[in-house]
Amino acid sequence: MHPRVGRFGIIRMGAWKQSWAKARMLKPSRVRRDAERPFHLEIFADDETGREALARTFAPQHLHGLPRSRALRHLSAAAGGKAIAVRSPGAAEGGTEIDWQSPEPGFRALLQAHPQHRLALARAFPPLRNLLARELIHAVAARNAALAAITALPEVVPTPLSLLLALGEFGSDTVLLTGNQIGLCFELSALCGDEVGWSAQIAPIAAIVLGAFGWRALARELVGLVPGGIGVAAKAGVAYSGTLAVGVGLWQRSARRSDTQMPNSSTRARASVVSLLLARERQSA
Repeated sequence: MHPRVGRFGIIRMGAWKQSWAKARMLKPSRVRRDAERPFHLEIFADDETGREALARTFAPQHLHGLPRSRALRHLSAAAGGKAIAVRSPGAAEGGTEIDWQSPEPGFRALLQAHPQHRLALARAFPPLRNLLARELIHAVAARNAALAAITALPEVVPTPLSLLLALGEFGSDTVLLTGNQIGLCFELSALCGDEVGWSAQIAPIAAIVLGAFGWRALARELVGLVPGGIGVAAKAGVAYSGTLAVGVGLWQRSARRSDTQMPNSSTRARASVVSLLLARERQSA
């Protein structure tokens, strides 16, 4: 057997196995479990003013209703689950340092330090959501681009089995690319606190499945029009941009639904976050 054919055969079999494995792993219950993983956030600062300012980066004054209740519930040492520590600059060592005046670098470090809790953290604290949503979308887009490049090789490198390999290519890479996008749909919905499930996300899932045929047809045309490695790069680019477009659309839809479900009462006076936390701590003592 020609060595190229052998390598392509291994790649093809691997793609098929990954496709079916991904289909079996598309269980919304796993996403729900990650999004609801128990934890509590411990805040450390030099004084109460610093603690209040840091607490408000996680539970801003404009939060109200269920989002505010959920955030405050996780900002209590009396809550269950893993203890995750954050501290303001200059506070005692330990935990993730977050500057309340410029919190995004600290938020990013917090998510990286606790990968198993990142969905739960962003679900509990809305200021983390856009940051994690961008990371999830770009990660899935990059993964789909890499897969598209691998599965395009039999179409641009002539071998005796190129035609046979190409016949199975549509089913394998399309299932896997689409499965990755559906998994992303579940994760983005969980970030906003929406119900996660096949029936709950039936509309966006249907749009993803229908759109996959259009993106796939465009990719095949590009591979056929441009020669050699340029065609592989073009297909990978379509997979990346297509997944990016799908992810951004899904996130805008989830974020918009989350905003419209909130009552318009953000101008009401709010009690100090620290005073609420101290009251809870006294009750649990």
